[in-house]
Amino acid sequence: MVETVILCKEGTINSYLSALVIAMNKKKKGEDVSVIFMQEGLVALIDKKFRLSPGLEPYSKDIEKNAAMMGVPSDPFELIKEAKSVGVSLYACQAWMKLLGGKPPRFTVPEGLQKLELSELIEALDKAKKVFSL
Repeated sequence: MVETVILCKEGTINSYLSALVIAMNKKKKGEDVSVIFMQEGLVALIDKKFRLSPGLEPYSKDIEKNAAMMGVPSDPFELIKEAKSVGVSLYACQAWMKLLGGKPPRFTVPEGLQKLELSELIEALDKAKKVFSL
């Protein structure tokens, strides 16, 4: 059973940083963690277009520099690779892929993510001890 499910629904670098760094740290403590990308969190990965939340834009250089000093990549795809390497389960919500018109060949599941059907999402949410969204 997955202990923690993190829903990454915002298409912002700050959401990816928060969701994936928390997931990696929980995994390193021995927890079973899944991150599910949906809504804008999925669209940004599909389109490969990333931004910070408007309130954080003035701090973009500082965030990038300080993340690097902390040993954390600020590039979402690098974060995904790192999270996957420590064993975090990463998923693309197929319901959202379909809502976006994601019939092949228009969209493919972003690299590093697995498909998660709606029935599997519901089951994961039902069985998880903790579910939160970032």
